[in-house]
Amino acid sequence: MISRNTISQSVKYGFHFIGIWPGTPFPSLRKVFWLLSLVFCQIYQYKYTIRHIIADGFIETIYSLSLAVGYSSMFGKLIIAWINHGVICEILSTMEDDCAKYAALDRNNVMSKTADLISRLTTMIPAVHMLSTCCIAIGTLVIPQSNDSNDRQLLMDMDWPFDTNQSPTYELVLAAQIIFQGVAGYTYGMFCCFLLMSILHAGCVIDILCNIIPHLSSEKEGQFRFVAMRHQEIILFTQRIERLFTYIALCQLLTNTLIICCLGFLFITVINTGFVISMHKALQVENGLPLILKSFLFYVVMCSEIFMYCFAGEYLNTKSKMIVDAICETTWYDLQPTTSRRLVLLILKSQKGLPLTFGKFSSLSLQSFANIMKASASYMSVLLAMS
Repeated sequence: MISRNTISQSVKYGFHFIGIWPGTPFPSLRKVFWLLSLVFCQIYQYKYTIRHIIADGFIETIYSLSLAVGYSSMFGKLIIAWINHGVICEILSTMEDDCAKYAALDRNNVMSKTADLISRLTTMIPAVHMLSTCCIAIGTLVIPQSNDSNDRQLLMDMDWPFDTNQSPTYELVLAAQIIFQGVAGYTYGMFCCFLLMSILHAGCVIDILCNIIPHLSSEKEGQFRFVAMRHQEIILFTQRIERLFTYIALCQLLTNTLIICCLGFLFITVINTGFVISMHKALQVENGLPLILKSFLFYVVMCSEIFMYCFAGEYLNTKSKMIVDAICETTWYDLQPTTSRRLVLLILKSQKGLPLTFGKFSSLSLQSFANIMKASASYMSVLLAMS
């Protein structure tokens, strides 16, 4: 039986673009492009933010700060991925080998169903990220200009060393920002797609093992050895995922908490006070719709991103416990004592779970997601009290 490959084509194209995928031509040139683009972008973004915080205060620059922090998160992810390029290659190689290895054992067609799910998710997530950048562009370009200002709106507020209000400089800079923001949105979603692709593949392999375990018998000694070896391979596979994503998840935790806090504060300010603060001056609430338009989907993407990271850790731990349940469903009371002891060792290893962590100090779980959202709400309350 030929099983579908669980490696997503969307992730493959995205990682080709940033020079991570194995065998990518000219990976160094791609890395230099991203490095120079992000460094250039971040310098002028934070220069603008610092200058306006000093001149106008925090509220006036809160959206620009949120956007700059989002690009900082992407920059950190790229650096971590480039450093751990060997780990990425090992994960992809293991996934390819597993798809060939388990094809004959996949009687319930689990691998193909998982491949379909991965394909849909890894297509939808970058599409939502790019839709978020489209909303930012629409919301920015329809914001009405104040009568006493000649500044023309750009997608990303930057303190440029030249005048961007004159044509054709404004049009060229705006076009470059639209292209860069769309590509950056697609790339930003690739890391979440790769994490989901990896953990769903691990879950798929565990499901296949769980279908095999209840049919174990003492007469087939090789089956126990096979299950034990495959379980150890799953543990090693998830350890590679942990090595790659532990600091990416930490970067995601820090930046997303700040962004969620800032954007939530912005929404509450708009709704409660009847005024929305733009980058230059206060506008009436009827003119606040464009700012909400470009911020709302951005907020949703940030919340869903951290949720998917936490879901990944919860998912792997749940799948590990399924192995324990599958062993309990075997006729262990009919097995030889030596065979039963092997099952006990397998239970003990499965009960430890397959943990993913934030920087090796806190586990990824749905409880962690709830704590992150509560922390963001607490910080938001502090900002509201200070304002």
